[in-house]
Order: sequence, then structure tokens, then C-alpha cells
Amino acid sequence: MSGALYQSVLRASAKTLASYAVGMVVYLWLIIGIFPTFAHSRALATLLKGLPPGMLRVLGYHVGATHLAGFLAGEFYGLIYLVIMSMYALFTASQLMAHWVDNGSMAYLLASPVSRARVAATQALVLITGVVVIGGATVAGGILGVHWLAPNVPLATGPFIAMNLVGTLMFCVVGAYAFGLSAAARDERTALGLSTMLTLVFYGLDLVGELTPSVHWLTHVSLFSVFNASQLIHGQGPIAADVVGLSAATGLLVIAGIAAFQRRQLSL
Repeated sequence: MSGALYQSVLRASAKTLASYAVGMVVYLWLIIGIFPTFAHSRALATLLKGLPPGMLRVLGYHVGATHLAGFLAGEFYGLIYLVIMSMYALFTASQLMAHWVDNGSMAYLLASPVSRARVAATQALVLITGVVVIGGATVAGGILGVHWLAPNVPLATGPFIAMNLVGTLMFCVVGAYAFGLSAAARDERTALGLSTMLTLVFYGLDLVGELTPSVHWLTHVSLFSVFNASQLIHGQGPIAADVVGLSAATGLLVIAGIAAFQRRQLSL
């Protein structure tokens, strides 16, 4: 890794990173702020009772929405969180690798006495740092948001942190495979298209598997199956195993991406 390059790229992307982190926290505060209004809503309770179990699992409401944990799992972590984190991981991965090759910046960088492996490792670390920063901001924002906006509503801090840890590591994996595709693809558009398609396939497999009992096995081949927010926020699920598995997957995918970049033919 190149420390100077890491600091330079991180500073250059600080505004984008801050905008994602702030946007995430603002959305989370909005959901926390409206919870008291929906907590005892008969209309919402009636609507949820009429939905099939598979749909409730997809929406994150299969344990109900009368408690803040269940409400956050359904209203925030079921979709908004996934969209924001996916956008950051996918777009940043393509910007850090394929975009630099397309606009010629990589040629100037590799003309310096810095190896391809060090450049790729540094870019991967910038990407992972960004995902972790947004994940950390979400945790801090959630805890502070409950304290400020819903002080009389209980939220178990431990499971909340564990859920966000699993979510952050899952998107480290998303970023890692997007990084690998960006390192190997012929241009930025191809890299972003492939990584976005793969992410949508993973999400689609999990969605179809939850909605259709006969093909529930599809959830087991989807990356998104590890992030069952409505279970994790209640302290349920193999959290330790997920943390180890996701961390290992991130490392292996980053190594594969670095190797692909070293073998890639570049017009420098």
C-alpha cells in the first residue's frame, strides 16, 4: 500500500463520502422521528396482518412493527440502507479503478515508482475505508437519533451494532467484487454494469426465495441472505460466523482483484 496515495485519494473523495454518510444518517433520523406516529397505528397493523409471511420477511416486518427495532428493520434497513450502501460501493469501486484507467490518470500513476499491486491495494483500502465510515456513521447516528428523537423508546444497542457490523461487512464484499470487476473490465461502463447486474441478481435471488417457498433454497446462494435485518436487530442469527465469513470473502476478493489488475494489459 502507498500511504501518500491513500491519503491523497481519500481527501479527494471526502466530500462524496461525507454526502453518503450524512444522507444515510438523515434518512435514519427521519425514520426514527416518525416512529411514535406509526407505533400504535391500527391501519399499519391491519395491513401487515394481511400480507403473506414471505412478503413480511422481505419487508422486514415478520416480527412486527410495534417496537422501534422492527420498525427500523422494515422501514430503513429493508431497502433505503441497501440502496445507499450499494450505490456507494458500486460507484466508488468503478471510480477508483476503471475510471482512472479510462481517463489516463492510471498511466501517470504507474509511471511513478509504485507497483501495480500497491496501487490496486491502496485503491481497495480507500473503498473499504469509505464503506466502514458510512457504516460507523450509521451506528452513531442511530444511537444518537434514538436518544434525541425517541428518548422513551427502547432499542437494544448491542444487537443494533451487530446488525450494522454484518451490513457493513456485506457491503465490503459488494465493494470487493465490484473492485475486482473494475480492475479486470475493459472500461468503466462495463465494470459498473457487471457489478450492478451481479448485485441485482443477488438481491433478486433473495427476494424470490423469500416470496416463493418452493424455491426458498435460492436465498442460500444470495449474498443478501446474510443480512436479515429483522433477525439481526433482535440479536438472532449466526452473527459471529457471518462476520468471519464476510471478512474472509472481502479479503479473497480484493486479492483476486489485485491479481487481475497485475495481469491486465494496459495502454500506458
